[in-house]
Amino acid sequence: MNYNRFFLSAMIFTVILLSTSLENALAQNTGEVAIPSSAAGTIEYIQKEDFSFLNGKTGTVIFDRWEENNLKELTNVSCKCKVEKFVNCDSLNDSLAMLKTGKADFMLTTDITASYVAHRNPDLKAVIFDISRAFTAEELKAANAVAPVEPGDLAIVMTLRKSDAALRDSINAAIKKIKENGTMAELENKWIKEMPAGSEPAGVAIDKIEKAETVYIGVSGDMPPLDYIAADGKPAGYNVALLAEISKLTGKNIEVISLDSKARFAALVSKKIDVFFWIVIPNDKFVQNQLKENPDEKKFNEKFTITEPHCVVKTAFIMKK
Repeated sequence: MNYNRFFLSAMIFTVILLSTSLENALAQNTGEVAIPSSAAGTIEYIQKEDFSFLNGKTGTVIFDRWEENNLKELTNVSCKCKVEKFVNCDSLNDSLAMLKTGKADFMLTTDITASYVAHRNPDLKAVIFDISRAFTAEELKAANAVAPVEPGDLAIVMTLRKSDAALRDSINAAIKKIKENGTMAELENKWIKEMPAGSEPAGVAIDKIEKAETVYIGVSGDMPPLDYIAADGKPAGYNVALLAEISKLTGKNIEVISLDSKARFAALVSKKIDVFFWIVIPNDKFVQNQLKENPDEKKFNEKFTITEPHCVVKTAFIMKK
């Protein structure tokens, strides 16, 4: 079953919104995570509908169960470009190795991960789709009344078994509370926005609750710094810090399990984990509804459910300078 097609559909279908009028395309999203201001010199921005830089190029993505030709065709139609081919990889490190050895020309990812990688690899750059940069604050404010989501925005959500709706609802209630009381913004500032370029996320303890139920949550480290695994093999930074807050509010113990991204759905089905920390979906409700007609999405929804977003990011590419 092509579960990873769901993830990549989310990444690519957000680009379809590029053809929307400017009034519908521009918005100020207060829940969006900005990349660090120290990114100057390693970051480029796409501010209009022009993906011709992908023409004739080979792309790479982390997940391996998407049919490469299908991804290529969807990308070319959605972005009005001519990608030559895609190569699937099992991890972020594998994708970066493809770039560095010239076996791929770009990697499809998110802005925070592209920025993180560009800061630590002087031969690579982040190319981020952010149409809002072409407009003034006043124009964006006016557009916000028309559409609350910018084209290219992606929502980061957790994934659970469909049978665990009660657990999903308790996590959603915790996410809502964390956003409302300002804790989410504090976590994003500390672990993503304001983390110095030369720093790595530190470990965070999740306090144990005596006699409470334990929920096992999987992370992969393939979306740093949002999902990060330190050199010692232990999850650290935003993922653990957020889960610590969710543990307090749900009254459940949380044990974080490191696993390969490609094993996440199998781990959910086999009940090795109860939750996987992230998948990417379009932040636009219209696009989300369109995806419900996708056969792979329907198969996904038969077995899995998702939480409300705990982070909003942008579509981006990692490329060689």
